[in-house]
Formats: sequence, C-alpha cells, structure tokens
Amino acid sequence: MTVDKHEKNHESEQSHERAEFIEVAVSTTSGFFPNEGYERVPIHQKVKVHLSQAAKALGLVGTDDWIASVDKRPITPDSNYEQNNLSGVIEIDWGPSEGGGGNA
Repeated sequence: MTVDKHEKNHESEQSHERAEFIEVAVSTTSGFFPNEGYERVPIHQKVKVHLSQAAKALGLVGTDDWIASVDKRPITPDSNYEQNNLSGVIEIDWGPSEGGGGNA
C-alpha cells in the first residue's frame, strides 16, 4: 500500500511540475529561438521576456509593434503564458503585422 501511495504522490508531483512550466520556441522570418528544439520556461513568466531573449539572440531590432501568435491566435506579450491560455509545447510566430490595404 505504501508503494502505491508513493507512486501516486510521484505522479502528482510530475503533473504539478509540468503545469508550472511550458516548452516554447519562437519563429521569426530571421530564424528560430532557440536554434533547435524548445526552451523550458515558467508558465507564470511574461511572454515578452522570452521574446526579448529571442530578439537579442537573433539580432532583431524594431520589434515593438510586432505581433505574437500561437496557432494563428494573437497572444498578449505583456501577459504570462497561463493568462494567454497556453500550456504544453508551443511555437510562437512573431513578426511585423501584415499591413496592407490603402488606396492604389
């Protein structure tokens, strides 16, 4: 009985740990961050922290008005991953808004 209880607690701890972190990659027209795979970050960290790291690593400038999205759904960089309803393994598409329109 003690073994079962121990296994149950271990599973609960692993589930809790997974819920506290998220695996993130950032995709831009200039490349990916990290270069390969995903980076494990706290789920309560603001998205803009990781985007800033990506900008620095990829040598990006003028990103203040860029749009971040996951699965074509815009997300809010000033909010954390949990507030953006994100979990598990995600890829953030990040780049300038696709302007257009106007008169020809």
